Amino acid sequence: VFLTGSTQSHDFPTMNPLQLGNDGVSNVFVSEVNPTGTALVYSTYLGGSSSDYGTSIALDGSGNVYISGYTYSTDFPTQNAFQSVLAGGSDAFITELTPGNTGLVFSTFLGGNSIDRVFSMSLDPSGSIYLAGDTQSTNYPVTSSAFQSVNHGLADAFVTKLARGASSLVYSTLLGGSGTDGITAMALDSAGS
Repeated sequence: VFLTGSTQSHDFPTMNPLQLGNDGVSNVFVSEVNPTGTALVYSTYLGGSSSDYGTSIALDGSGNVYISGYTYSTDFPTQNAFQSVLAGGSDAFITELTPGNTGLVFSTFLGGNSIDRVFSMSLDPSGSIYLAGDTQSTNYPVTSSAFQSVNHGLADAFVTKLARGASSLVYSTLLGGSGTDGITAMALDSAGS
């Protein structure tokens, strides 16, 4: 069982951690529990000096663990990043850990000039990463083929597809009206819809 969320605790249970402690107000945690629920395989903090929230977790066929959420930390750990700096009040993030939590494959911010949050994530067999959430940014990264490229309200939903390794945007679009809109769940079919 693989888990993510956020913790304000400085004594959250850790086992073989990549990050030893809570470096901020709250940090993401990533934990693996054994099949019988009797022990931690690993458990680590992940975050920076402000507030970080893990909202979604997924595994690929090789056992790599993907975590997404949102962060207010300018020093959230990045590696091989598509976007290496926090662009607004909070940005979405996506992080890939190697099997067994031995290291970061990549970790990147994703966002614009205001509040951006991921609440759902899916992976396809080719390694593409699908993210959905909400944005208050007027410049959230969208692609030229976006269904909707302009934020129409206080917050709009977004759907973003990143190439394997979060190396580039495959597509990214907003979706919303004149009020507050967001996505909290997403499902991917075998055709990629």
